[in-house]
Amino acid sequence: METLFVYGTLLTTHGHPMHNFLRGYCDFLGAATVGGTQVDLGGYSGLVPSGDPRDRVVGELFRIHNGASDKLFSGLDAFEGCGDDDPELNEFFRHRLDATLLADESVHEAWVYLYNGH
Repeated sequence: METLFVYGTLLTTHGHPMHNFLRGYCDFLGAATVGGTQVDLGGYSGLVPSGDPRDRVVGELFRIHNGASDKLFSGLDAFEGCGDDDPELNEFFRHRLDATLLADESVHEAWVYLYNGH
């Protein structure tokens, strides 16, 4: 099972149109956390890894439909500015982190968009 962790703009409660896009390729699993710190980038946020295990970012975990990864990430990478057509030194990049589902504390390796910090 391939999963995606989202925070900020892509949260269900934010109401951004890209959330509707991702829901076409994923099923909602529930609230979850990943290790890191959320930073305010003025109108949107980013996530940076942290070495402190107490630093957690709350977001949502989604299960990606079988065979949907390429289409999902083509759209999300373009939205996050790290698609094939975007210039180098992207603001975000996609990486796998362990996400903990809050409902049952199960841990899932999930794709997450991290702030590149430049």
